[in-house]
Amino acid sequence: MAEPSRRIPYRSWPGALAVLLAILVYVGGLMAWDRHTPGSWPLASGETIEVGPVRFIPAEDWRMDVARSRAGRSLTLFKGGHRFVVTTGEWAGGPEGPVRRQRRLMERGQGLSIDGDPSRFFNSWGLGGDTFAYYGAQLAGRFWQVVDPRRRLLVQVDCYGPAEGLNEALADARAMVDSMDLDAL
Repeated sequence: MAEPSRRIPYRSWPGALAVLLAILVYVGGLMAWDRHTPGSWPLASGETIEVGPVRFIPAEDWRMDVARSRAGRSLTLFKGGHRFVVTTGEWAGGPEGPVRRQRRLMERGQGLSIDGDPSRFFNSWGLGGDTFAYYGAQLAGRFWQVVDPRRRLLVQVDCYGPAEGLNEALADARAMVDSMDLDAL
């Protein structure tokens, strides 16, 4: 009868230690990077910001929320608990469609109440669109929308936050919308 082969023991701890060290270095590096990467950037007063084809001058003391902004597509500014969000996208329909859709989304999807009917607005650069105010139990705000069917462009601006300090935030938002134009293309 043949003798069974003997398994030769080998050391597995050096390989396991190397894998553990690699994981610790990777996770520790990510944590250090997260600590040293700012979540918001201060904006220079009076300097123009571009979001795709849109440019505007931010109001004083608003900061850019880096995590919620996407280069060329959206920009989120904040001051205290208030947000100012500019989003650009492609639009293939008529000029009225997105306002109705946005109102339905806010009323049905977010449980907000719309204050009256949308009204037209024009800023000092001649940029025009529709705007409406909305409110809910926790927040209130104003929504502006510009549609340029020729360029197939949709620009949505939303300023919202808690009721406390909203008038000041909306005054800043109106100034930013008033400085907006679409000539950054």
